[in-house]
Amino acid sequence: MDFLLHLFDASDFPGRWDGESWTSGLVWLHILSDIGIWSAYFVIPCLMGYFLSRKHDVPFRSVFILFVAFILLCGMTHLMDAVSFWWPAYRLSGLLTLITAIVSWATVFAIVRNFPKVLALRSPEELEREINARIAAEKALRKANEELEQRVQERVEELNKANADLKERDARWRRFVGSNIVGVGVADSEGNWVEVNGEILRMLRCTEEEWKRDGLSWLEMTPPEYRARDFEGIAAADAQGACQPYDKEYIAKDGARVPITIGFAPVEDRPGQYICFVLDQSRLRETELALKQSQAEFFHLADAIPQMAWMTRPDGYFDWFNQRWLEYTGSSMEECTGSGWTKFIEPHDLPRIKSLWEQSVATGERLDVVTRIRGADGTVKPFLTRALPLRGDDGQIIRWFGTNTDISEQQAIQEELRSVAAQLSDADRKKDEFLATLAHELRNPLAPIRMGLELLKLAGDDPETLNETRITMERQTQQLITLVDDLLDVSRVTRGKLNLRKADVHLSDVIESAVESSRPLIDEANHTLEIVGNDVDVTLYADPNRLAQVISNLLNNSAKYTPDGGKITLLIEQPDSEHIAIKVRDTGIGIPADMIDTIFTIFTQVDRSMEQRYSGLGIGLTLVKSLVEMHGGTVTVTSDGEGKGSEFQVLLPIDEKDHPENVPTNESPGAVVTKPGEHRVLVVDDNQAAAEMLSKVVKLLGNTVMTAEDGQQAIEVAEQFKPEIILMDLGMPRLNGYEAARHIRKQPWGKDILLIALTGWGQQEHRAKTTAAGFDHHLVKPAEPSELRRLINQYDQSS
Repeated sequence: MDFLLHLFDASDFPGRWDGESWTSGLVWLHILSDIGIWSAYFVIPCLMGYFLSRKHDVPFRSVFILFVAFILLCGMTHLMDAVSFWWPAYRLSGLLTLITAIVSWATVFAIVRNFPKVLALRSPEELEREINARIAAEKALRKANEELEQRVQERVEELNKANADLKERDARWRRFVGSNIVGVGVADSEGNWVEVNGEILRMLRCTEEEWKRDGLSWLEMTPPEYRARDFEGIAAADAQGACQPYDKEYIAKDGARVPITIGFAPVEDRPGQYICFVLDQSRLRETELALKQSQAEFFHLADAIPQMAWMTRPDGYFDWFNQRWLEYTGSSMEECTGSGWTKFIEPHDLPRIKSLWEQSVATGERLDVVTRIRGADGTVKPFLTRALPLRGDDGQIIRWFGTNTDISEQQAIQEELRSVAAQLSDADRKKDEFLATLAHELRNPLAPIRMGLELLKLAGDDPETLNETRITMERQTQQLITLVDDLLDVSRVTRGKLNLRKADVHLSDVIESAVESSRPLIDEANHTLEIVGNDVDVTLYADPNRLAQVISNLLNNSAKYTPDGGKITLLIEQPDSEHIAIKVRDTGIGIPADMIDTIFTIFTQVDRSMEQRYSGLGIGLTLVKSLVEMHGGTVTVTSDGEGKGSEFQVLLPIDEKDHPENVPTNESPGAVVTKPGEHRVLVVDDNQAAAEMLSKVVKLLGNTVMTAEDGQQAIEVAEQFKPEIILMDLGMPRLNGYEAARHIRKQPWGKDILLIALTGWGQQEHRAKTTAAGFDHHLVKPAEPSELRRLINQYDQSS
C-alpha cells in the first residue's frame, strides 16, 4: 500500500543527472536514444492497431492485441528511462517494467498456446502470416533482449550512483559531526555514549583520550531529577521514530552543571541505539544575556541623548520611540507606533513630511528635513529630522533609525544674527552719515573763526571790528567745544565711564542755568520762551551741571527745529509727591510718527531737509535719555505729526533715600570769582603754538609766564624759575606729564606748587591717573580763561 501511495513520489531518489560517471554527451545519447525507441514503439502499435481495426478477420487477433500492448509498454519503459534524468520516479518505472514483463510473457504464452494451430495452417497465406509473425516475434524478442541488457546496464549504473551518493552523504554527515557546531553522538538504552563528537566532549569537560580510555555514561552524568524524562524520551523515540527535544542538565567531569537541549531518534540498523543532537544552552544564554545587555545599553543611550529618537521596520512602520519623544509629546509608546506619530506633526507640514518619508523608504536614501512638532504643552518647535537606513550584510535595509534635534535656539540665534547684521548695517550707514554731519558741523564754526583771523589782520586798530570779530570767534569756538564735549559725553555714557557728581540742588537754579545757556540760540531765532510753573521749587539729589545740560539740550533742540518766531514753552509740574515733570513744548516742525520710537537712538535725526537754522550730530537726545536714566528718571516725546510741534517730558524722582554725602566738586557754580594776584606760572606743552597762546592768556590775567616743550625741560626750568603754578600737558616726548609731575612733587620746592593737568583726555580714568601722579586739577583743552581765573582765585584763597 505504501508503494502505491508513493508511486509518483521521486523525492527520495536522486536524479540520474547527479551521477558522478555521467557526462553530458553520454546522458543526452541515452535520452535521445530512449525517446527515439519510444517514438518508434509508439508508431508501430498504432499502425498495427489501425490494421486490426480495418482487418476484422485476422487470425490470432488476441495475440496481435497482446503484441500491441507489449510494444507500447516497451516504449513506455524507454520513455521513463529518459524522464528519470529529471524525474526519478523509479517506483512508477519499475511498475511499468513489471507490467511490460507480464504482458511480454502473456504474449509469449499466447503465441505458444496458439503455436500448434499456426503449424496446422497450411495455406500459403497463413504460412506467410505465420512466418511474418515469427519474424516479428523474433524481432521483438531480439529487441526485448537488447532492452533487457540495456536495462541491466542502467540498473548497474544506478546502483553505482546510489553507492556514490551514499558515500557522499556519509562524508557530509561526518563533516557535519566533526564541525562541532552541535553536539552529535550515538547513545544506547543502557546509558552509554557509543560515539561522540568534539562538541559533546567540550560540554562535558572531557578530553578525547579520557573518553576512549574511561568511556562516558549519559545516565551517570544525568542528575536524578532528569532521568525519568530521559526514559520517557526513549519510549517516545521507539514508538514514534523520534522524541521531541527537551531541556535538561548534564554533570560535567569537573562537577559543573551544563544546561542543554537534547533530541534523539533510533538508529535504524542498530537496535537499542539512538542518534542524539545536543545543544549547549549556556552559550545561548550568554548570547541572549549579551543581546539583552546590548539592547539595554542601546535603549539607555537612546534615552540619554539630547535628541528625540525613533526606529521603524524596513517598510517604514514606526515601532519604537525613546523617552525624550514620549516626554516631549506627552504620549505613550502605543499612541505613537504605526501612524500615531503623525498627530504631533504640524498639520501644514504633515503632507510634505509624509511624502518625503515615503520617498526615503522607497529609495533607501537618508532623510534630512526640518519638521515642526507639537509638544505636550501645545508649543510647536522646529526639529531637524534625520533618518538613516541600517543595512545587513546583504545590503538589505533591516531597520530605520531616526532623530529629531531641537533647532529652535539655532533658528532664534540665526534670526538674532540677521537682526544684528541689519542693525550693524544700519549703524554703519548712520556712522557714515554721522561722519559726514560731523565734518559739516565742524566746518560751520571753523569757517567764521578762520575769517575772523583774517579780519583781525585787516582791521588794524578799529576797536568795533575787533570787538565784533572777537565775539563771533568766541561764540563759534564755544560751539566747537560744545560739539566735542557732547561727543565725549556720549562716549563716556556708552562705555559706562560717565560719573555723576550729585548734590542737593534747587530745581529753580538748574532751570535758570539751562535757560541762560540756551538763551542766545533762542533769541537768535526770535523765539518766545514761556516758563510755566517756575514757582514749583523742589530740592533734587542730582548732578546740577548734567541736569542743566539735559534741559538745555531740549531747549536747543526745540530752538533748532522751530521756524523763526516760534514759541517754546518750559513747564514744571509735580504729578505726585515723589516725582517732578519737566516739559519742553514747541511749535516746530514736529516728529513723523515712524520716528517717535527711534528719536532717542544715537545718530538719529529728523530728515535734514526739514532742518531750519541749525543742524546737529544726532547725539543730543541720546545724551539726554542716558543722563535722565542715570538720575533714575524717564524721558518721553509726543507729537501730532509733521508741522504740529512736539513735546518732550522728563520725569525725575524728587529725592533718593540714603544718598551719600555731597561730593565736593571743582566745578561748583557758586565759586567766588576774585581778581587774581600776580603769580609765576610755567606752561608746559610740546605744541609750541598752543603753549604760546596759553602763555598770552595767562599773561593777560596778570601773571609772569615761562614755557617748556617737554617734561624733562619742565623740571629743569621749574628748578630755576620756582613757579607757583604749572599748567602741564600729559602726552609729551622725553618725559610725559605724569612722570614730570611725580618728579616735581618729590622735590622740596615742588610740594606746594599748584599742578594743573591740561590735556585733551577727559575721561574719569584719566582724571584718576592725574590725581595719582600729583596733579591738583584736571582741565580739558581748550582751557577757558574764566576757568583758569577761578582756579587761580581758589589758590589765592587757600594760600
